Amino acid sequence: MPNFRHLRISLFIALAACFFSQNIFAATTEVLIKKINFTDKNHLEIFTSNKSSFKIFTLENPNRLVVDVTGGKLENPDLKPSLPSFISSFRSKNNTNSLRLVFELSQKITIQKARFEKVKNENSAKITAELIAPERSNKAATTQASTPDPILEKVSEFEIQTEKIINPDGSAKYIVRKFPKNNSTKITATKKIPVIVIDSGHGGKDPGTIGNFARTKEKNITLSYAKELGKQLLNTKRYKVYLTRSTDDFIPLRKRVEIARKKKADLFISLHANATADKSTSGFSIYTLSEKSSDKQAELLAQKENRADIINGMDFSDASKDIVKTLIDLSQRESKNSSAHFANIAIKSIKKSEIDILQNTHRFAGFAVLTAPDMASTLVELGYLSNKKEEKLLNSIGYKRKIAESLVEAIDEYFAKNKT
Repeated sequence: MPNFRHLRISLFIALAACFFSQNIFAATTEVLIKKINFTDKNHLEIFTSNKSSFKIFTLENPNRLVVDVTGGKLENPDLKPSLPSFISSFRSKNNTNSLRLVFELSQKITIQKARFEKVKNENSAKITAELIAPERSNKAATTQASTPDPILEKVSEFEIQTEKIINPDGSAKYIVRKFPKNNSTKITATKKIPVIVIDSGHGGKDPGTIGNFARTKEKNITLSYAKELGKQLLNTKRYKVYLTRSTDDFIPLRKRVEIARKKKADLFISLHANATADKSTSGFSIYTLSEKSSDKQAELLAQKENRADIINGMDFSDASKDIVKTLIDLSQRESKNSSAHFANIAIKSIKKSEIDILQNTHRFAGFAVLTAPDMASTLVELGYLSNKKEEKLLNSIGYKRKIAESLVEAIDEYFAKNKT
């Protein structure tokens, strides 16, 4: 007599095997990507052999447009679509059960709408997406040379991913994700990116100190060092960095402070080179704001630097003591303490690099560029152009890089200890 129980079990297993094999086949059905077109610049079309689910989203840092097609495969592995001006390159990558199409963007774009549709009179389908690529501003071309030079405009601790998922039935949903740059899946609070403004002392009609031997102009040294420091800070990808000037232009002292405040700077560094009648004097020094200078030499130097405004028809040297005191009083105690804290870190870093430093390296004076009430502000005297050996050093590319590296290290330590 047949064993019906065993027969039922065998039949169930056979049906289950058939069901799962069909689903596995369906899940891995190949979708050929036949061609990719951009019509009217902002209209994307991806022609496929049949419908499938897909995701379309943008990524930042750098800007990219990404399309993931389930079961996708390029019909022609060497496909090179014609790209609009806001897309710099195209590449593809095979992922598990999907094909990723990546379009490198030269600017941010937004995805207005996307869908999967059948192509009339053809045995195929296509993904269509409407993209919005704002026109670039021409303001940068007309910016005056004396305006800030944005070395680093865009830095992000996070990568933002916005996904629009289209299902075969036409339904859609959006998912927004935020990933830390270290690729960790843990989401943390967004941090303010520190803003640093680097000021090149003097410029234009005001050459500053001129070396006794090679006739080096202070304005050229400070600009060269500012650009090197800015470049090294840019390479860390941790800061927004601006220069008060990027060419040989004169900027009034208080205008420099205004630039830093407008950029909401967390740290302002003004670079200068020194000179004195004693040609044996040499060494790096750093100044922070004080109502009373640390010594007579520092006060004389402050008066000399502040009088530079006369060159541009703005003389603040005759301002009353009450006005000067008011400007100083506006500087918050916290900002003064922060300035002093950074100065001490910078001196430690400079010493570690075996760079010659001036005795009593941290000094205090009433420099006009140090009067901002809402940021840490320091004035760095890179060395003495009146000293033959140091003038030669200051003109050395290696020495310039060494000082910049030491200041970057100090800036890193300062912001690590003082979360912005």
